[in-house]
Amino acid sequence: MNKSNAPLGAAIVAGIIGGVIVDAFLSIVMHTSPIGIWQFVASTIVGKDAFTSPSYAVLGFIVHFITSIVWAVVYLYVFGALGQLKNWILGAVVWGVVVDLAMNVILAVKTGSAYLPGVEGALISHVVFYALPVAWYLARSTKRAA
Repeated sequence: MNKSNAPLGAAIVAGIIGGVIVDAFLSIVMHTSPIGIWQFVASTIVGKDAFTSPSYAVLGFIVHFITSIVWAVVYLYVFGALGQLKNWILGAVVWGVVVDLAMNVILAVKTGSAYLPGVEGALISHVVFYALPVAWYLARSTKRAA
């Protein structure tokens, strides 16, 4: 990978890392398997049919990880442009709140409800278990690529 593609590759890896960690957290907190999480994600596309078969989890997995990667790529470019990748903790908190708000609006429109009951659960999942790992990885990897 040449140097100009290094940050994009790092954002893809960061999105995957964030997706894995947030899925693990959600599985524990919601007392369900990742399959159940991914079925919920699939339900935003195909509706309640997604809960009728675990095979819908494949669709949810793909959608969830594409979403995680896209958010990480956007984070890289927004906070990189602002010069905030050096202050990755502050950037992660801000980005986690942005992701949480955006995802809850999307879920409210698509399903009529937020993913986790209560603001705290959603904010914890998006800030601590998604945005912090993404920002940490990007801060470390972009420093090495520079």
